[in-house]
Amino acid sequence: MTISQDSPATAPAANGSTAKAKAPEWIPINEQPLYKPRKLRVVCVGAGYSGLMLAYKYKYQTPMDNFLDLAIYEKNAEVGGTWYENRYPGVACDVPAHIYTFSWEPNPEWTSFYAKGGEIFEYIRRTATKYGLDERVQFNSKVVSSIWDEAAGKWSIKVEQTQADGTTEIIEDAADVLVNGSGILNKWNWPSIPGLHDFKGTLLHSAKWDTNLDWDGKRVGIIGNGSSAIQILPQMQRTASRVVNYVRSPTWVSSPYSADLTPEGKNFQYTDAQKKELRENPEAMLALRRTIEDNFNKFFYSLLNGTPQQKAITELFQKDMRSRLNNDPVLCEKLIPNWAVGCRRLTPGDGYLEALQASNTFVEFQPIVRVTPKGIETTDGRVEELDIIVCATGFDVSFAPHWDVVGRNGVSLAEQWRDDPQAYFGICATNMPNYFIFNGPNCPVGHGSLLAVMEWTAEFVLKWCNKIASEDLRAVTVNAQATAEYNAYTQEFMGRTAWSSGCQSWYKNNKGADGKVTAMYAGSILHYKEILASFRTEDFDLEYNCTKNRFKFMGNGITQLEEAGGDLSFYVTK
Repeated sequence: MTISQDSPATAPAANGSTAKAKAPEWIPINEQPLYKPRKLRVVCVGAGYSGLMLAYKYKYQTPMDNFLDLAIYEKNAEVGGTWYENRYPGVACDVPAHIYTFSWEPNPEWTSFYAKGGEIFEYIRRTATKYGLDERVQFNSKVVSSIWDEAAGKWSIKVEQTQADGTTEIIEDAADVLVNGSGILNKWNWPSIPGLHDFKGTLLHSAKWDTNLDWDGKRVGIIGNGSSAIQILPQMQRTASRVVNYVRSPTWVSSPYSADLTPEGKNFQYTDAQKKELRENPEAMLALRRTIEDNFNKFFYSLLNGTPQQKAITELFQKDMRSRLNNDPVLCEKLIPNWAVGCRRLTPGDGYLEALQASNTFVEFQPIVRVTPKGIETTDGRVEELDIIVCATGFDVSFAPHWDVVGRNGVSLAEQWRDDPQAYFGICATNMPNYFIFNGPNCPVGHGSLLAVMEWTAEFVLKWCNKIASEDLRAVTVNAQATAEYNAYTQEFMGRTAWSSGCQSWYKNNKGADGKVTAMYAGSILHYKEILASFRTEDFDLEYNCTKNRFKFMGNGITQLEEAGGDLSFYVTK
């Protein structure tokens, strides 16, 4: 906002005398203390880790509960997000359990170093109940549209709510601030394979698993060799009569993250004595978490081209995969990549390479032509007859949310990001006032503790909420030029990382091996933390409710402390 500084100081009065004239920027004194916040309605979409972190920070770690009205809409019947939805056999987290927690709620009861999905979900649900984080959540509530209302300076939101009897109704809401906590790996899609839905057997997606599925003695086809397939195959192979894994490209099947902190480099169960020690000795618990976190964060250096760490980890993974594949020349040639470790999401997988070599498993490297009513046909003309087809083919990772987001001047976020999703530090998008994202484009999602990143993002969002409310801001929108410069610098950095080494990956928005890296951040997670903490408001366009004078928030000359009769000598400490 530009304010004129050249107004005349005086003007002739009607009776011919000279009197002081009011400058164009004049407004009456705002009769309230400095920085007194106005009521702010904040709507968050999603009650997974991100939404619940926002709820905790709002409730316990910020002085905002007296003016910030938070609502969280969750499309599912429970908290937990991806850990509520994903129930396929073998689902687990490749991050050590003791750092895959809310920072304020360490969990001494983890059963193993790497936790299974069901245990993670129970931990999230238990924590939400303990701290009342679900008090602000409306379940079975799917946001279907959010449109920026320029006249009101608010987001107009429509939510489809499912009632107990299964009927649905659309409710409307309005928010000063809209937060997208719905996650990246949230929108699953069927693969575009001709004839897929003509299959007469059982067809299912890894992200929409039927927990009643019985595969004992069945012929199973698993399409894909990403993280989900690598976890699913060893589970199904044990009792299926035959499993065919359709593999399109090689992938690093690595040792687990922080494997050097585990016996024999593998997952292990915590003993009752170990859990008791962690439960009764907070210092031991903290030391363990810090050790794992430090080790985990050091992996970033392995992703930088030409570093000793990158060379060492490449040699280690090559040796490990060759050994686990029994030096089979065909499998080694087809499965061990020639691109850098970390170019695609690393996929630690106990038992996967071994299951591939079982007598009832066949690895199919020929591309799929189509699905027939009886099975899958490949380019060599062979049809594999199957009872079950599992599509472990991933998610829509275009970063556009699953609902319509329409910002300033009717700009659709999905359209704006269709070919090139560009955000500001993964959190803000141009043309989208008062809109914040957890884990948006080019944020740290492939190294370090993602939960730490989410927590810092929640703090960043709430800083903006406080500024908007206490400085009478109508709208804050990230500057288009700042966003363009951030993205240009980011892409320059990508050239020195493993992510640009020639693989096809969802890090590149599925645009091919030479595509632009749209998912990763140009630095370590500590680098990210430091930048967010600096709170660069200079990269934003600020609009005030009082268009004549931005300093209306200065109020009547006193502070809220003085108005409340607080300690007026608090700054005297010695």
